[in-house]
Amino acid sequence: MAEKDHGALDRMLVRIAHLDRLLNLVGEVIITSNSIATTNRRIQEYYDRGAPLDKMSLDMVKVVEEASSRISGDLHSLVMDIRMVEIKGTFQRFRRPVRDMSKDAGKNVELITFGEETLVDKTISEKLYDPINHQVRNSIDHGIEDPLERQKIGKPAAAKLTLKAYQRENFIFLEINDDGRGMDSTVIRKTAVDRGLISKEDSQKLSEEEILMFIYHPGFSTKTIASEISGRGVGMDVVKSNIEELGGEVMISTIVGEGTTFTYKIPQVTAVNILDCLTVRAGKNLYAIPILNVVSTLLVDLSKANLAFDKAKTITYLGSIVTLFDLNELLGYTPLDDSAEITVVIVESKNGRIALSVSELLTPEKLVYTPLEKIFQVQGISGVTMMGGNKMGLIIDVTELVSRSRGVATGEAVDERDSLIRKVLKSTESAEPEAPIILPTRDITPEEAEQETGQVLSSDIGREIAHRDEFLMELEEMINNAGENVLSLERNPKDNELINKVFRDFHSIKGNLMMVGLTEMGTFIHDVESIMDRAREGALSLDSQIVDILLDATDSLKNARDSLVKNEAPVIPQELLQSVAKYKKPLEKKATEFVDVHQRTFRLGPLAQFNLLARRHSGQFVYQVYLSFRPQYQQPFLVALLILRRMTRLGHIFGSVPSIEEIENQNIGSQIKVMFSSNLDEDKARAWIEKNLVDSYDVTEYEILKTY
Repeated sequence: MAEKDHGALDRMLVRIAHLDRLLNLVGEVIITSNSIATTNRRIQEYYDRGAPLDKMSLDMVKVVEEASSRISGDLHSLVMDIRMVEIKGTFQRFRRPVRDMSKDAGKNVELITFGEETLVDKTISEKLYDPINHQVRNSIDHGIEDPLERQKIGKPAAAKLTLKAYQRENFIFLEINDDGRGMDSTVIRKTAVDRGLISKEDSQKLSEEEILMFIYHPGFSTKTIASEISGRGVGMDVVKSNIEELGGEVMISTIVGEGTTFTYKIPQVTAVNILDCLTVRAGKNLYAIPILNVVSTLLVDLSKANLAFDKAKTITYLGSIVTLFDLNELLGYTPLDDSAEITVVIVESKNGRIALSVSELLTPEKLVYTPLEKIFQVQGISGVTMMGGNKMGLIIDVTELVSRSRGVATGEAVDERDSLIRKVLKSTESAEPEAPIILPTRDITPEEAEQETGQVLSSDIGREIAHRDEFLMELEEMINNAGENVLSLERNPKDNELINKVFRDFHSIKGNLMMVGLTEMGTFIHDVESIMDRAREGALSLDSQIVDILLDATDSLKNARDSLVKNEAPVIPQELLQSVAKYKKPLEKKATEFVDVHQRTFRLGPLAQFNLLARRHSGQFVYQVYLSFRPQYQQPFLVALLILRRMTRLGHIFGSVPSIEEIENQNIGSQIKVMFSSNLDEDKARAWIEKNLVDSYDVTEYEILKTY
């Protein structure tokens, strides 16, 4: 058994109105309990005398029954209402990750949310985080193009990633949409064939929708190199399994060049163990079928049933043919006795519709079910329940029952039109995913590790805090609010109201920390607060670096809170301490001096010169290239770095004017000179530059010179 996470406070806010309703219902339960006791005594007196019950006694029983039924229904409804939370909290958790992931990927992504007021069960809300997180990562890494690519095809440089939630009937719908490049079924088909998941001939028989389903196969990825964000072939299978665990399904809609939408359809009542069911009898067995899965009930003349597929029977319902099964026989029990006229229940789930013959329809009931342990699991049965009259009944799992009727075992895929996908997934079920190519990471030296450790706040270890849980809950809420306001401030850095709000957020956090004796952490937050104070005075401009500091400060607060829960010393990263210290005093703004590339030549050190001679001796060509560019959507220094990174594919780079250090310090205008070696001759090198640089990085002109 996993240890309990002591840092997680398993609590939620409850509205006062809900507590008032609960208190009223408790009063009604007491009144009803007294009425039951009075009725029981009256009935007992009649029983002791051997007299039949009078009308008043029967009326008392009826009143108590109606009151009990109404109160239980009200309590169930109230508990469901209490568990409901706005999905806004789940959506807001992605504002920071989207910002950081898009920044790391060199992309400009705007997160847009709709339907934040949609109510979902708290358990569902928590379980949605992982699948949404996988989808968001894939959208940023796979789906959304970089700004220059978007510019070339006429799209805005800023991409849009949309989270949308809404409710229809008893289902919650969640959409994750990006306006990126979309998914090409041709590429997915080729990847599936290349990886041996399906033969080329069989792949031609599949529709586009069926081809897209291959992205859910474990280890499937169209990328040959894995990034820090995604591309290892894990994630989409997790998305599918997580949503199916909630009783839902995932749908895909994509248009090449326009974007992709993933839609989750999830039953609203998934997390509640009280079900509205239709109870039926089949022979001596009692069953309960969830009302949401019942399409219709009817009497059928068996002589009018059609015989098809050997012994299978079908009936016609509203112009459609539905396969008929004996419920007992389908579950492996004794078949029902033959009868000229049979009672039929038509049920439906996401994987199809079937008709079930039963002995008798009983009554709709609100039932509490208990899931079966794995050792007792039977495909088509989800749990047990107590029905009216203290009789044990079995809860039907309609989805699994439909699968069982088609000979598909639990966990296998079901396809309405073709079993090809099912066979493919089954044949590759035990295959290990192909090992991805992972980008190498830089080793960290002991000195760097020590620097990253940061300052340990040992005096804040294990403090006895009055009202500990309340303090930690309030601190968590304040940290989340501060993070949300900082993200809003990043989009509106000149909004004075937001600046004041963020200042007050850190001021309040500091005050709470100081109040309970966490002085070292409070002092650090005071320094962060001072940055915002200077911004309020107009002495500081809120650029991306300051926003990063503020967000890193909120991360440190979250980590410190977790450390306090575990009685461990909070740690503030050394890099963050240095960044905060840099803004304690006004900085002298230096005028940017651009390097004149026409007045400077390359400065090659002895090792670079030796390397150059060695490559000449090995038969490679050495070139100097001058590039002039005019970026429209990115800063010149960033375009220069992208050009140098792209040119590493052409050959070895010996140096540039301006140098890498000068480029990173933004001492660059709109020209750059590069010295490099390559196996390509001059014509091919020129063609490569035109294809890879001129068309992609706003290069307006270039000159290339071969050095002998």
